[in-house]
Amino acid sequence: MSGVRANGSASGWSGSPAAGIGIETPNLWDLHRHSEADWRHLFATRPQEAVSWIRFAAAKGFRAAQLVLGQMHLGGQGVPHDPQAAYEWFARAAAIGSLEARNMVGRCHELGWGVPVDQAEALRHYRRAAAGGLAWGFYNVGCLLLYGEGVRRDHAEAVRHFAAAAEQGHAKALGLLGRCHEEGWGTPVDREAAMACYRRAAEVGDGWGALNLGLLLAEAGLIAEAAAEFERALVTATPNCLAALADTLERGGPPGFEPIARRARQTLGQGQDIVETVRAPSEAAARVPEIGGRAPRTVAFAVAAWLRLGRLRTEAAQGCRIRLR
Repeated sequence: MSGVRANGSASGWSGSPAAGIGIETPNLWDLHRHSEADWRHLFATRPQEAVSWIRFAAAKGFRAAQLVLGQMHLGGQGVPHDPQAAYEWFARAAAIGSLEARNMVGRCHELGWGVPVDQAEALRHYRRAAAGGLAWGFYNVGCLLLYGEGVRRDHAEAVRHFAAAAEQGHAKALGLLGRCHEEGWGTPVDREAAMACYRRAAEVGDGWGALNLGLLLAEAGLIAEAAAEFERALVTATPNCLAALADTLERGGPPGFEPIARRARQTLGQGQDIVETVRAPSEAAARVPEIGGRAPRTVAFAVAAWLRLGRLRTEAAQGCRIRLR
């Protein structure tokens, strides 16, 4: 952070917390010019000042800041936990073109965050996000249609939406597309296609993809390859995925993988600090998107994708449902 304040103090931020905290008001010039690194530094060193800047930007109509502020209210990070306020900020950002916010309006309707649960309304918003090309919109449409939770089940359309998200490299969509190919949901059974989807998901860091790929490889007798995927799952797994990995390998899973199951249990027992990013849609998991997508970026790429979602620990994202045979 470079630069000198008007009062002579070294800082890249010529403005400070918003009025009411007792110092200067943030200004639009600094808001536009500061980088992702500046934002990360501010949140790390002066978090309350950072919150004031986010509030300022949101009030000025910056939709990326409105999206971040909504996420903050969902998780209660730096601001009160207030789902209704979160919904209102998402709705404001969606009204001025944020696809990510449109997707989050759908999440609020699906899970009852600040509004009554209404899956049909959630589906309407997800479709609008998908129509704009947002991978998470495609994915969430697919999840509702696959499981038929509050809407008419349509596996074939779900597959089409998962495929559209997968074309953008969406790891969770790849995982569920693999499930559809494996189980014959809306598409003919095709284990090779399932493996290919799981492999692509695993390669971009999805623990569930690695786990499901490992199970298919083990069933095919490719034990060394399966072990490598289970090891990869240990590295990239979220808590739910770790628990599923341990359960699967302990109870009727492929023989010879007990040491991996024990390591998964040990990691869970140690309370490893893993951001919860995957949970099965059948568990009504919250699907919180990366902040970005195809909408224009502002406010330093939505505060570095809300610090890479590291602060959203209370909101689990979507994932692949593994097979518990």
